[in-house]
Parts: sequence; C-alpha cells; structure tokens
Amino acid sequence: MQGKNIDIKLLVILAIISLTIVSAVYYTSHREITDPSVLIAKTVDASKDVNSYRFALSTNLSTPEGAVEMMSGDGCVDYRNKKLHTTVTAMNRSIEMVVIGDTAYVRESYGSWQTQNVSGYSGSIWESDQLAQQRSLLANATNVTMQKEENGWVLDIIPDREEVIEQMNRTGLETIKEEELIDFSIKYWIEKDSYHIMGIENKIELTMNIQGLVTPMKLNNSVKLYDYNKEMEIEAPI
Repeated sequence: MQGKNIDIKLLVILAIISLTIVSAVYYTSHREITDPSVLIAKTVDASKDVNSYRFALSTNLSTPEGAVEMMSGDGCVDYRNKKLHTTVTAMNRSIEMVVIGDTAYVRESYGSWQTQNVSGYSGSIWESDQLAQQRSLLANATNVTMQKEENGWVLDIIPDREEVIEQMNRTGLETIKEEELIDFSIKYWIEKDSYHIMGIENKIELTMNIQGLVTPMKLNNSVKLYDYNKEMEIEAPI
C-alpha cells in the first residue's frame, strides 16, 4: 500500500512538472510582445522563410494643384522557382512582366511580348524585391513606435535616411536628390501568428525643382501582401 502511494505521488509530481514545462514553453512563444525591437527581429526572421506571396499596390501623388493616382498593380512572387508575374498601370499605360529564371517577358498595353535575358542583373530583381527592401529598412530602423491590434501589430517607423536614399537608388529613383527628401515614414501591419507583413504604407515628402519652380510633393504608397507560401502558377507567355 505504501509503494502504491509513492507511485501515485510520483505520477502527480511528474504531471505537475510536465504541465509546468508546457506552460513555460507556451508562455515563451505566445507572451505579449512589448518591445518593438523584438517584433522587428521576429518579422525579419519570418520574411526570410517566405517561398511565395501575392501583392497589390497603389501610389498616389499630391501637389498643391491636387492629387492623382500615379500607379496601381498586382502580382505574385515565387522565390523557390525564381518566378515573378506583375501587371502595373501607370498614366493610362499598362505594363505586364513575367520573369522565369534569367528570362523576362514584357509587354505594354496587352501588345506583343518582348523577351530579354536578364542573367547579368537577375540577382538584383530578387534583391530589390518588396520583402528584401523591407528587411533592410526594418533592420536599420531606429525611431519606432508599436501599437497592438486584435490581429497583430502596427509598426510606425522613421527609417534611416541613408538607407532610404540607397533603396531609392536601387529601385531606379536615383533622380531624387538627398536634399529634396524632406520626410519619409513607413507603417507596417504585422500578423500576430506568423509575423508576416500584411500591409505597408510609405509616406514621402519631397520638394522638387520643376521648370524653375520649387514644388512640394507627397507620395503615398500602399502595398498589401497575402497568400504567403501558397503555390503560384507562373508560366512563360506562349
């Protein structure tokens, strides 16, 4: 009888220890994040494991004369197979591009496809992709505020100025001079379970000399990202 009591006590102790371990693991992985640097680190790590995603984007320009939608578009990216498909409309012109490996297929306003080998700079296509850009901006951010929402977090970031200029140069905006950049801020929506970036909003304030007149401008760019790590059907045009 005494041996049986010892066995029962041992089982109870083991059960308590097991529950304690499970609770500790659960707390460690699900505890409330209060430090923006921790959230940024988790977001950067999560973006490195992305195989594919879809996106939709729009860019609006505001000047003293009014506002206009400069660009809108959507597409998908398949990192694993080095494939990309995007359609962008700008100034009443549409440009569709498909990248398969080292070959890019491009057509304007649903015209005939033009083929170009991009082996000389195909790496930069992937290095300057949305997620690669955001990893760099997040990793170099110093002025960060964080807000908790039901489905995740909102990060407000004023990124490093030099990093912003470098990103602009990578994406073909080298015509914008550093002294013309007045302000730049980014807002991220981060999903709570996956730490994936679900939305990005960039706000840029500029002053540009247009025909001798210094003109203030505001660029608002928004991107929605979704369907992470789902299979993408991207094929070369016939």
